[in-house]
Amino acid sequence: MEDEVGGKGTKGGGTKFSSKIDKLKYNFDTGARSNRFHVNLHCPKLNLSLDGLRCESATLPGRSLGTTEFSAYGAEESFPDGTIDNGGTIDLTFLCDSGFYDRFIIETWQSMIFTNSEGTGNSFTPYFEYKDEYVGEIEIHQFRQDDKTALKYKLYEAFPISYEPMALSSTSAEILKFSCSFGYTTFDTEYVEKPPLSALNKGRRMLDILLDGMKVASRFSGKAGKAMNKLQKLDTAVSRGAAIFGNRGG
Repeated sequence: MEDEVGGKGTKGGGTKFSSKIDKLKYNFDTGARSNRFHVNLHCPKLNLSLDGLRCESATLPGRSLGTTEFSAYGAEESFPDGTIDNGGTIDLTFLCDSGFYDRFIIETWQSMIFTNSEGTGNSFTPYFEYKDEYVGEIEIHQFRQDDKTALKYKLYEAFPISYEPMALSSTSAEILKFSCSFGYTTFDTEYVEKPPLSALNKGRRMLDILLDGMKVASRFSGKAGKAMNKLQKLDTAVSRGAAIFGNRGG
């Protein structure tokens, strides 16, 4: 028969305790959902704007530092080489309405890049505008469950690079989709709706109580020790979150 913390055969056994840990971890947050977002596109210079209500999919850009390998002695180490990769492109997919409004705006934006303001260029003999005459911004809002913005991306110097062919079929009645790629120079992120410190502090107290109990139990059970290690990792994550949001809160 296994002990109380790790076992099957005693009251308050391991399965029950594990479920409590899982429930505790779940209740720290309901989770960010990938389908709760909104995309806006703006190009003031061309007087174009698109409220992307029909945007079906987008990708939140990432960022990486360029590195170089160097070794003064021993194994090589990675060091920043002074460059930053901001992604550079973003793919968007729109559900088409019967008037193809989203496609019309994006195709118009792209065509004005190579026809210039006087309309003397075309796809056969393009005359490209200067970059500052056709770039705009893309905003992506990620929403919480209560529909408030939690995370906002802003992509700078954005412009449409390409749009994909659209396949038609007499055997399908599905809504058409329009996919396109935008280039951009860099982006900013803003965490708009930070969680209240009271919620973090409540989780902090619950973790402290569990950790105190697990420290004692781990002396007598290896499984309790493993459970304590998981709680300590969660404890570290909560502490970092409290420090970050505490600093933001002033």
